[in-house]
Parts: sequence; structure tokens; C-alpha cells
Amino acid sequence: MAEAQDAHTTETEAAVAGAQEAVADAHDAAVEAHTEVSQEGGLPQLNIGTYEEQLVWLFLTFVVLYIIVSRMALPRVTKVLEEREEKIAADLDAAEVQKREAEEVKAAYEAALAEARAKAQAVMVEAKAEMAAEIAKVQADLDAKLGEKAEAAEKRIAAAKAEAMASIEGVATDVTREIVTKLAGDEADDKAVAAAVKAALETAKGA
Repeated sequence: MAEAQDAHTTETEAAVAGAQEAVADAHDAAVEAHTEVSQEGGLPQLNIGTYEEQLVWLFLTFVVLYIIVSRMALPRVTKVLEEREEKIAADLDAAEVQKREAEEVKAAYEAALAEARAKAQAVMVEAKAEMAAEIAKVQADLDAKLGEKAEAAEKRIAAAKAEAMASIEGVATDVTREIVTKLAGDEADDKAVAAAVKAALETAKGA
């Protein structure tokens, strides 16, 4: 590649040297023509006899300028344009990379936010479940204690009722014995009186 550049540079230098020689020859010829026309009188551009020479030198000058521009100026302009195009492409690639990175960061943030929301929701659900379980446990314990207390109260009531009935039965037996003794004028049979009172109390209890 370096040899090709050296060869291209050599060709360019040779072309430039040739163009300089052609321009020098053209300048010398123009000076001669101007001298001749000056001697003859009038402007050289209006001299019909030199039109063909003027056109030839104009063509040669155009060719020389074209060679100079195409070999020296145009490659530099092309190089500048290519460098600018490469820089623009590099900037676009960097912008695309930054855009992808920003999108990845955004996606990661949204994923982390969604995960945090899901965890918070799960914690809330778990807390509600634990709270409901605790309330149910407290309610069950309270119901159990109330049941025990009610059962104990019922037992105490039943015992008090039984005790009261026994006391009533004794009092009723004594009163009935005294009434029968007074009415009959004889001692009443304790067993018969007790059986009669008990039967009456059972009948009253059943009613």
C-alpha cells in the first residue's frame, strides 16, 4: 500500500511538473504573441489571426488545471469528506450504543421496580394472612375460655340448683310430715312422706 502511495505521488509530481512546463511554454508563447500584436497594434483577443492559437492554449490551460485539481485538490477534498463521513458514522454508532445502553438501564429499572412492587404486595398479603391467623387464634382462645367459663357456670348453676332442690325437698318433707301428723293425729311414715314429696317435686320439675 505504501508503494502504491509512492507511485501515485510520483505520478502526481510528474503531472504537476509537466503542467508547470506547459504553463511556462504557454506563458512564453503568450508573451511572444502579445509582443507581436503589440508591434502590430490592437488587442490580442481581437486579433482574428490568433484565434486558433488562443483556443489551443485555452484548451491546454483547462487540461492542466483539470489535472492539477484532479490530482491535488480533489483527493484532498475527497479525503476531508471521507474523514467527515467516518466521523459522522462513528458519532451515529456511539449515539446508537448510548441509546441501547439507556434502553437497557430503563428496562433494568422497570424490572427492579416491578420486582419491588411484587415483593411489597407479597409482604402485604403475607402480613394480612398472619394478622388474620392471629385474630382467628385469639378468637379461638377467647371462645375456648368463654366456653370453659360457661361450662363451669353451668356446672355451678346445676350444683346450686341441685343443692336448692335438695334443701327444698327436705323442707317440704318436714312440712308435709307435720301437716300429715296434725291432720291424722298420728306420726306419719317418713319414707312415705319423702317419696310423696319427691314425686311432687319431680312432677313440678318436669312441668
